[in-house]
Amino acid sequence: MRNRLKFVLTFGKLLLASIVALPLLSGAVIAADQPAGPTVSKGVAKPLKAAQDAMTAKNYDEAISKIKEVQSQPGEKTAYDNFAMNIMLFQAYNQKHDMASAVPVLAAAAQSQYATSDQKKVWLKNIALYYFQEKDYNKALDAANEAVKTGLNDSEMLNLIAKSQYLLGKYKEAAATMQEVVNKQEKPDEESLKLLWQFDLKANDQAGAARTVEKLVAYYPKPEYWANALASLVNADTKDAHLQLNVYRLMNDVGVLKRGGDFAEMADIALDEGYPGETQSVLQKAFAENVFTEQRDKDRYQHLLDGAKQRAAIDLAALPKTEQDAANAPTGDRLVQVGAAYLSYGQTDKAVAAISKGIAKGSLKYPEEANLLLGIAQLRSHNAAEAQRAFEKVGASSNTGYARLGKLWALHAGAKSA
Repeated sequence: MRNRLKFVLTFGKLLLASIVALPLLSGAVIAADQPAGPTVSKGVAKPLKAAQDAMTAKNYDEAISKIKEVQSQPGEKTAYDNFAMNIMLFQAYNQKHDMASAVPVLAAAAQSQYATSDQKKVWLKNIALYYFQEKDYNKALDAANEAVKTGLNDSEMLNLIAKSQYLLGKYKEAAATMQEVVNKQEKPDEESLKLLWQFDLKANDQAGAARTVEKLVAYYPKPEYWANALASLVNADTKDAHLQLNVYRLMNDVGVLKRGGDFAEMADIALDEGYPGETQSVLQKAFAENVFTEQRDKDRYQHLLDGAKQRAAIDLAALPKTEQDAANAPTGDRLVQVGAAYLSYGQTDKAVAAISKGIAKGSLKYPEEANLLLGIAQLRSHNAAEAQRAFEKVGASSNTGYARLGKLWALHAGAKSA
């Protein structure tokens, strides 16, 4: 209730500031001997002067009564008569803090030819805000659309239109309007993007929602946005272990690898694919974050961790020889795998070199993964620009899973370089 009263008082002050300069409120305009310019007709001049005197004396009910009496009198009123009476009624209602009565007469005044362009903008904007607060979204939308027609198409007004459309169930229109808001901003603000995302989802525009969440992770790379950006990949029914492992790698990098089951599956896949060092680092992180709650899981993955440590020590010692053998292989696949192994041990420079040689040799069985691994290695070598280029190559793949993953890794690299 206190917030509503504060809004009403502020509303009244703002609108009065746009009205007090109008000549019609001075005695000269209402009186019979008016100067040149718009004047009220002789038939209403005297009673309106009496109404104005009542307002000066703060007898607002009397002023309202006199104005309404004039309005109900037979005989044609001029457009300026009606404009003057609506303005005076608004003043009186406003002084009584009766916005429910004040707003409709001001809305009528805003349609008058005698309201200036600036006045119409101020009035219609505040009328829209009032109706929105009152949850009369149809009237809020009407007033806001009228304000836009006067040239007031700033982000605040478009935002109000979008919210009104959404609350009226016009989800596609709401999303389109909010997209206008986002398009006006050099760097879209987080709240506008969140609203656009919500509106896209409600409009069942999955493509639009995906584009919006990509903007969220690009500008505001928070784990909750990344979780949604990755949802389609995480929930995909894929049998491609390479793709699954690389999805988990991104989840780990952006802070959304949280569940014990995800840590466990990533560790298992990494070990199966020949990366015991990655299994070791993933499980060490899992235990540090206490993600395993059941004792049997703790025992099982502690055993897996111990085995991974032993295999990693042997694997790491053998890597130089493995790399030599891979260099003599007919295709680049083994060099890429060696690079991925170096990457799992944090030796990013060696990883970049080996993977690059593997890509250059060609005839790769998994070219998308090779470029993805190269990008990851470059990103971890603090070369975000080169990493982004590698990820963009993956994003152009005909493999939809890798195309999506490459695009998300590119966004991650872009956020790192910003």
